[in-house]
Amino acid sequence: MIFVAPKNFKRGRLIANKYTVLDLLIAIIGILITLLLEIMFLLLGLQDTVGKNIAIATILLLPAGIGTLFIVPNGIYHNIFTFCILSIQEIKSPKTYIWKGIVSDVAKRED
Repeated sequence: MIFVAPKNFKRGRLIANKYTVLDLLIAIIGILITLLLEIMFLLLGLQDTVGKNIAIATILLLPAGIGTLFIVPNGIYHNIFTFCILSIQEIKSPKTYIWKGIVSDVAKRED
């Protein structure tokens, strides 16, 4: 199979052939928020409650987890973040339906 495309077709569009600048910003912001929350958790001395540590650790890891889920590759779309943006654009876009041709009635069945 031969594709007719310039040699530098995708050069410069993606970082490491996977991520755009916005994808990396989402991941970095999520990781930084998680790190700040973890540091605050440790500095405030809230780690004494043993039974609640798993729940608190899960809540503190949510920003990094959500940021990572947004940049996971997703089939035909670039990633889940791109899918969400395109879905919102499709919902917000005005829809016009142009009817052409003749619409005929369906023949009624006689029982």
